[in-house]
Amino acid sequence: MNLSEKQKGILSLIALAVVYASLGIFVRYLALSFAIFQQLYIRLLSASILGFFVFRKNLNFSKLKKISLREWGLLIFRSFFYYLIGVGLFTKAALMIKISTLSFIGSIPMTAILGFLILKEKITFKKILYIFLAFLGVMIISIKDFSSVFVWGTGEIIAFISVIFVSLAIIQRRYQTKLLNNNEITQIMLIFGFIFVFVTSLGFGEGLPLANWNLSSIITVILAGFINIALMFLTNYGFEKIQTSVASNILTLEMFFAILFGFFFFREIPTLKDAIGGILILFSVIQMNKLK
Repeated sequence: MNLSEKQKGILSLIALAVVYASLGIFVRYLALSFAIFQQLYIRLLSASILGFFVFRKNLNFSKLKKISLREWGLLIFRSFFYYLIGVGLFTKAALMIKISTLSFIGSIPMTAILGFLILKEKITFKKILYIFLAFLGVMIISIKDFSSVFVWGTGEIIAFISVIFVSLAIIQRRYQTKLLNNNEITQIMLIFGFIFVFVTSLGFGEGLPLANWNLSSIITVILAGFINIALMFLTNYGFEKIQTSVASNILTLEMFFAILFGFFFFREIPTLKDAIGGILILFSVIQMNKLK
């Protein structure tokens, strides 16, 4: 079946929503053995090494000398804000607040907002409506006590700041040239991300992770490496093909997949509230993608 570029972009963002739904699991497991920045650069190192094998047929190292200073600046900017600040703060927040709260804050349509403000994407009533409906669905699923929605502690504030910086890094994809393909962009950003986080970890005195290794942690690090490859590649690919506001809307499916994971892996039966929220998210995503 031949898919259009838009359809491929949509499918990549749906897959990205699945990846997002699984991130907290890796963060919390590795936190048992490693410090915050340690576990992050270990995951990025794993992804960087695996990336050379995964992308080996699509990496052209001769392009490196053709990259302009502006392009290098974008790659450095995106890597710094995405990994060191955005993912670094996300990792910290994941250890401080509930996963449902983290998913709720992560579903705030910041990329859509920045797309309207910075990329000057066209604002329409229907776009705003569907973004609102998807976010409402996320709220219905994730919030247990609506009286405390706006009562945020340190963890919630950290999570919100991480969303801002991740979104800021994501939308800059539109400014990159066609010189590098998504595989090459992903590999370069993984390497830069590792360098930034590794240096920061040493600066905070975390030391080298020489202890606490076992078969389980090694397998987890390898799986986390593949997850990080998928995370960055799908982000670059999806946001290249799909408008930022539409892409942001699709990523609210993270909450929908979180419900499915809870059911299939932990036998958590969805409640009526979960069903209503999930239906709202699905309806919003379907309708948004019907817009021209």
